[in-house]
Amino acid sequence: MPLDSDKLYDRIDYLRVINQEQMIDRSRIRDIMNGGEAAVKALLGNSINVEYHELPAPNLFLTALERFAQKLGRSPDLKVDIINEKDSERARKKSEKLERIVTSYDKFQKLHMQLPQAARWLPGYGFVAWTIGHKRDKDGNPYPYAELQDPFTCYPGIFGNDQQPKELAIIRRVPHKVLAEEYPEAKQYIFAKEENDDGFQNPYSALMNTSDRAPGWANSTGHGKVVVEYKDMEGTYVFLPENKKIIDYMPNVLKSGPCFVVAKRYAFDQMQSQFQHITGLMSNMAKINILGTIAMEDAVFTETNIVGEIESGKYRKGRFAVNYLTPGSQVSKPVNNLPYQLFQQVDRLERHLRLGAAYPVSDDGQSPNAFVTGRGLEELGQSASLHVREYQTVLKEALQELDAKRLEYDEVMFGDVRKPIAGRHKGTSYKESYTPSTDISEVYETRRVYGVMAGFDEPQKIITGLQLKQQGIIDTQTLQENMDGLDNITKIQQRISAEKAETVLFESLMAQAAQGNPKATIAAIEIRKNPQKMSDILDKFYTAEGEEPTPQEEEIIGAAPQQPQIPQGEPDIATVLAGLAGGVPAEGGPVAWY
Repeated sequence: MPLDSDKLYDRIDYLRVINQEQMIDRSRIRDIMNGGEAAVKALLGNSINVEYHELPAPNLFLTALERFAQKLGRSPDLKVDIINEKDSERARKKSEKLERIVTSYDKFQKLHMQLPQAARWLPGYGFVAWTIGHKRDKDGNPYPYAELQDPFTCYPGIFGNDQQPKELAIIRRVPHKVLAEEYPEAKQYIFAKEENDDGFQNPYSALMNTSDRAPGWANSTGHGKVVVEYKDMEGTYVFLPENKKIIDYMPNVLKSGPCFVVAKRYAFDQMQSQFQHITGLMSNMAKINILGTIAMEDAVFTETNIVGEIESGKYRKGRFAVNYLTPGSQVSKPVNNLPYQLFQQVDRLERHLRLGAAYPVSDDGQSPNAFVTGRGLEELGQSASLHVREYQTVLKEALQELDAKRLEYDEVMFGDVRKPIAGRHKGTSYKESYTPSTDISEVYETRRVYGVMAGFDEPQKIITGLQLKQQGIIDTQTLQENMDGLDNITKIQQRISAEKAETVLFESLMAQAAQGNPKATIAAIEIRKNPQKMSDILDKFYTAEGEEPTPQEEEIIGAAPQQPQIPQGEPDIATVLAGLAGGVPAEGGPVAWY
């Protein structure tokens, strides 16, 4: 049963309250990641009375996040398993059809562009959310669409054992004109004052102003009407909390749950950023760097101490300055040595930061020798790898849930609508049509699989892949599928097979030519003259084998140098070498190379 305005307001306010403390943490993390004055304020506040417009320390939070995202942002492989013991071929075709349908979903919503962004928000904010709906292509065909939401505007409910909340509120400011164009019937509420009748300022008016930065990637101005999109099992509400007015409602069509999916990083008992517990270390590092800068400035621009009197009344500085002092006067500059412990402390803080962020120096392409021991580096690298695997597990499960809800949404909403799909799947292009009611038919389960080398950089992939292939653990196709830049693996495999076959045929041709086969000799001469036509010449030779040479071919053979014939078998090495050297080996003796 849909909620009325009062109950909906209470539910949204409850989500606002339980997320209030986490919103402060999210705001702080966001400011640090974005850098600039906001980052300085988030880390230092008013603890040091020095004006800085940029962070006085390397932003290890941001660089660590970027490295994680680069390893996580790749789309996992898609598989659909359908078991039909009576008709395995039919099951295989249905599986492949569903894989192509879901691949088309991914292409339509540009999932490959969303995942790198999600891979930054998941460690940075601690979670990321998608909402399920639909959009139409340029021809008006409807397809399910999973929209990536900015976590800074999301207020999820309590997470259950399945790591999914039962409700989600998305609170953002939308420009009044934009909101009025979408909901013209609600103009009177959209342009109404943002105060209650008693003059009390609604808490939602200041909700989005938790920092100096404008919130949300969809509205960079920070101005407009506060609007809430609330989703639960019953449906989706569009709500103006400042007016307590529901301006839109859409019933939920999914039996599997609400029209959203949340991917949450594993934590102890609350949702938080991977970097939340080490912001203090980052703050101390920034403070020490500031103090070091101040100390170095003081060391360069030290004060001048004069004991006595100056006849001119003012001490002059510079290359050609002359000062006249009364007898007995002394001029000195204090020595301001920077304590070496200051730099030791910076190195120690950086090591602790990297340990806390699971960010080894090797990810920067730096030598670890000056930083940590080999054992410490190994542990740090393993920690980073384990973090990547955990995030892959979270994203994989979220994408599988997205697949299931998109397939269900498509079948329920557009079951009888025949729609075209096109794209590339497993290295092969496809273009076909499907009808959700018959081609999906309540099969919603998929498998998202990260490759055996997921999270590796390209050199690691190549080296590790070749080692695994050599040990017989993986095959050539698996190695190819896990390497970036191989666009059409099927075509590559076809070319490799053709190249191997061509090599065998060419070697056989040359062996026959060395034995005096006139047709082979003619083919070899043609290949030498036109190497780009080798494939055609080989095809002609092997398909026309057994025909007598033409008079023109006999003339060519007569002009070609004749090699001694061997009655049977492959030519021996001495004969081959002699041919290369231009001589004939003596019987039973070696060939001279000079």
